[in-house]
Amino acid sequence: MNKKKICEILLIIIGILLIIVSILIVNKYRKNVKNYKEAIVWIENFYMEEPNQVDDVKTLKYKGYDVIGVIKIPKIELQYPIISENSKEAMDVSITKFFGNGVNEVGNLTLAGHNNYDNTMFGKLNELKIDDIIQLTDINKNTKEYKIYKIFKTTPNDSSVVSTEEFGTREVTLITCSNGNKERLIVKAREIQ
Repeated sequence: MNKKKICEILLIIIGILLIIVSILIVNKYRKNVKNYKEAIVWIENFYMEEPNQVDDVKTLKYKGYDVIGVIKIPKIELQYPIISENSKEAMDVSITKFFGNGVNEVGNLTLAGHNNYDNTMFGKLNELKIDDIIQLTDINKNTKEYKIYKIFKTTPNDSSVVSTEEFGTREVTLITCSNGNKERLIVKAREIQ
């Protein structure tokens, strides 16, 4: 085979690979957007139901996972059910509880979510600023607002981010990957009194 023929074959193979990669990226984007739309519908239905004030009896499910509440961040148009399980599979579905007590309980509730390039899940956390608001709703539909007081990046192994910074308060910490998974973007907020 001559060099020209080899180059033509290589160009065809590269072209096919580019098409396949493009299709995979588009499918991932469509899946994330579809998942976000399903989360919004689930949340709308959640708020339309009558509150159930019987503690520890009501179990909510989203795509087979137990739900402990809802997170909303109006500034970045984020709203997702909070899944109690923290696994790779659960994180592909929604925001997950990483550490801490229940939603709106005293202490630091730490939530983890993917930093998706299509701006779903925690893909727009980097747009948040100090004093922006995070809303958490528990399964009994009690909503509390939290004001962001600290935003920073740290190493993936930094476990200090799950600590409560001010004893006796309600806090929420959001964690997502950053810098090609080499760092973690941390957003910390405290209940507005």
